[in-house]
Amino acid sequence: MIEQELIEAYNCTEYRVSGTEIILKIGEHSQMLDVLLSQYHQQDWAFITACNPGSEPLPDEENNIRHEQLKISLGLYSYFEGEGVGENPPWKPERSLLVIGISRAKAVDIGNQFGQNAIVAGRIYLPAELLILR
Repeated sequence: MIEQELIEAYNCTEYRVSGTEIILKIGEHSQMLDVLLSQYHQQDWAFITACNPGSEPLPDEENNIRHEQLKISLGLYSYFEGEGVGENPPWKPERSLLVIGISRAKAVDIGNQFGQNAIVAGRIYLPAELLILR
């Protein structure tokens, strides 16, 4: 089980989608995300990173390789670049992907494959949820 401090940090993080004004927050609904999902005729989404598995910082080079591996693992899913930006300044923003059309189960599988403690997921018209994986 992960520490309460980490859960609080995830809950305070902004999950930003690059090139858009979409900023996702745990427990909040995003109308802008709903518009994007509608454009792609999708209901489900997840915000996933491959960086810093288990919340243990890795060198940028290794995180960049893991990020590219995450893209490959997504196959034909549509995704958008993004980053998780925490309130804690020493923690660098993590490269991430907003994946649309991915089921919760598949998103959890991918998060586990990359050793993540948690992912963010949701459905159109509903608030973002933090899914604890460990």
